[in-house]
Amino acid sequence: MDLLSQVKSTIDKHGMISPGDTILVGVSGGPDSLALLHLLNRLKDDLQCRLYAGHLDHMFRGEEAEADARLVESLARQWQVPFVMERVNVPEYIEKHRLSPQQGAREVRYRFYRDAAARLGAVRVALGHHADDQAETVLINLIRGTGLKGLGGMPPAREGIYIRPLLETRKKQIDEYCREFGIPYRVDSSNLKTVYLRNRVRLELMPLLEEKYNPAVVNSLNRLAEIVRAEDEYLDEAARIALEDAVMSREEGKITLSIEKVNCQPVAVRRRMILAGYRTLAGDGGYPAFEQIDRALEMARGDHFRGKIELPGGIDLVKRRRFLEMIRNRGIRPVPFYQRSLRVPGLTPVPEINRSILAEILDASKVGDPRRFSRDQAVLDLESLQGPLFVRRRRDGDVFFPLGAGGKVKLKKFFIDLKVPREQRDAIPIVASGNDIVWVAGYRPGDPWKVTGKTRVCLRLELLEG
Repeated sequence: MDLLSQVKSTIDKHGMISPGDTILVGVSGGPDSLALLHLLNRLKDDLQCRLYAGHLDHMFRGEEAEADARLVESLARQWQVPFVMERVNVPEYIEKHRLSPQQGAREVRYRFYRDAAARLGAVRVALGHHADDQAETVLINLIRGTGLKGLGGMPPAREGIYIRPLLETRKKQIDEYCREFGIPYRVDSSNLKTVYLRNRVRLELMPLLEEKYNPAVVNSLNRLAEIVRAEDEYLDEAARIALEDAVMSREEGKITLSIEKVNCQPVAVRRRMILAGYRTLAGDGGYPAFEQIDRALEMARGDHFRGKIELPGGIDLVKRRRFLEMIRNRGIRPVPFYQRSLRVPGLTPVPEINRSILAEILDASKVGDPRRFSRDQAVLDLESLQGPLFVRRRRDGDVFFPLGAGGKVKLKKFFIDLKVPREQRDAIPIVASGNDIVWVAGYRPGDPWKVTGKTRVCLRLELLEG
């Protein structure tokens, strides 16, 4: 199978792209991302999608990085793909936030992807990770002693936005493709420095394993990742069912479990029950260590009637005779950043806040009087909306044109004026088209999309529980 057919097969197998999607391709200037852009550009008519090429200059490498940007822009223009770019001083960012270069670069890069995708109306961000990258990731996680999630490596698609069409493709296939089509590329000099663990694995350990132990080690590690991801999903679902059965009561910031029902489960399920309950309360506020989870299981099975373990993110695990209580001891559950495509028409779940948004398309004559709607409902002029719609968490710098306000206002000031508590603002879903906020769900629609006497077709939105 040639590479074009293989990539198309991967996209279809994992449902990565739907007709009408706009895709932002992350392009560094290296062979992997440039080959991905070239392949998707050849497939775009078949896939019925639109492409953008996105490049971030991390400002790590001076003239070398500027040459990367020039190459990507030149090739994007040659291939008739719209190009977007941003420069961010990552060295300054990592010093300010006390991060490693890899972690700081990753945070800035993914923020660029999210923001650029929102501006462009892109519903997917395509990344150039391939099968050799996957093998290295699995091996690194094995060395570090991670659980099944680490051994599952990188998923083909995640968070409803990031996709990896090359994940079933070998690096040597990509290099051969670049030679075949005469695609010039840049080599990041930092990839040759063995001071980084990933580079040591790529340059030293993987060649040793291929030469001395298993010539097909890359395929073996990719197969392992695929098996582990499926089994990990199964165990997560088993733990979710077991947790629901064990829950005796739920309150704001507190879950009470039956110790008897926890202890009757296999240890693998018990660990995941504790993790699932923890994440329900803590969101992204840290992650318990393996030792902390095992201490929790020992406490649950022990003879003592009482006990307490403090977990990251301000969560306490308390034993009271026959019950195990998970208690958030400060603040309100943080809401992680999310952004997903709004189904129009259809129901879009927002699990981060346990809400959903229902979207309906109606003839203007059948909408009724919007003044009689509850604040959890909104009606908009569908034909005035440009591009796909998203539902997301608020972002710093958001601006809004509230209905009837006569001009734009910062979303932060809008909430302050309405006396919305700061800790509740992240839990308010935002419906947006690109950078335009068309509805602050539960509060007010945007004025530019209001229904007028000229409106023919309406979009009705409703915020629902669960």
